[in-house]
Amino acid sequence: MKYLNLWFFAAIITGLLAMVSCDDDSPSLKVDLSSTPMPEVNIKRYEQLMFSLPEDSILNELPKYKDEFPLFLGDLENALGLLQLKAFFADPYMQELNTLVQEKYPNANSIEEELSKAMQHYSYYYDSSLSFQYYSYISGLDIQYPIKAMGTNIVIGLDLYLGANNDVYSLSGFPQYKSKWLREEALVPDIMSELARGMMAEKDLSSQLLNQMLYEGKRLFFLQSMMPEISDTLLLHYTKKQMEWCYENEARLWSLMIENQFVFKNDVQIQKKFMDDGPFTSVFSTEAPSRLGHFLGWRIISKFMSRSDYQLSELMEEEKSQKILKESKYKPKR
Repeated sequence: MKYLNLWFFAAIITGLLAMVSCDDDSPSLKVDLSSTPMPEVNIKRYEQLMFSLPEDSILNELPKYKDEFPLFLGDLENALGLLQLKAFFADPYMQELNTLVQEKYPNANSIEEELSKAMQHYSYYYDSSLSFQYYSYISGLDIQYPIKAMGTNIVIGLDLYLGANNDVYSLSGFPQYKSKWLREEALVPDIMSELARGMMAEKDLSSQLLNQMLYEGKRLFFLQSMMPEISDTLLLHYTKKQMEWCYENEARLWSLMIENQFVFKNDVQIQKKFMDDGPFTSVFSTEAPSRLGHFLGWRIISKFMSRSDYQLSELMEEEKSQKILKESKYKPKR
């Protein structure tokens, strides 16, 4: 029993050390929000309105709602556009998607509550006088753009957050590595990610891999700043096992990137291996997750921010990747 207790104690210490080794270069992102009002979030349900209108009178009804949904109904003089709009909401497949959405989200209360908290952090870091408008709609399973951020307008495709096991995704041919994150808990993080993209210069896909890695690293750090309690797995869209693989192989992964000068190359094939989504990264094994460049970029940015006095807004505007890498002194231990 004595040796069993010693073994148990040693296991606990080892576990704690492992957690510390993962997080020792991450700055604390918990901030005092006592002086920052929590903004009210009201998601306007465009799809609920449009699918409730009688098909034979939908075009006559639209002018009544133009002021409430200007983003969708701004141009009611375009005859062809109106006919296409009517056809969209009369389409049986779109109606089926809407039925699934209304079953899953009869109201948006939980989303609004979580989004309010995230936007309170946004107000802490940025101009709190900005007024955002939020809309939900049926995207037709537009998986490339589940969230659209257009200025201060946020548009949410609720049909892309029905739950990983919803049959509509498998029947539509979505790969599992994508569909497993089409769930409610990913919705607000996806909104904040889109806001992050709007604060950075457009990603240059012809530039060095390092630039693309740090672009994604800044996006993830911004998201983490808006939602400090977010788990690493949800942040990076990794399973727990994949996250463990990243931490355990971080030093080996970085050595590979440096020894082969991958980070300074603009080779499209190399970029695809480390930046594109997929079931795994073939360079290593089937246990290695895809998007490893995102993970490394996030780790470098976290290290940089723990060592610098940059404000979040300054980080998002900084485009000197070599400066960030050098000043981060990023060098994971084996």
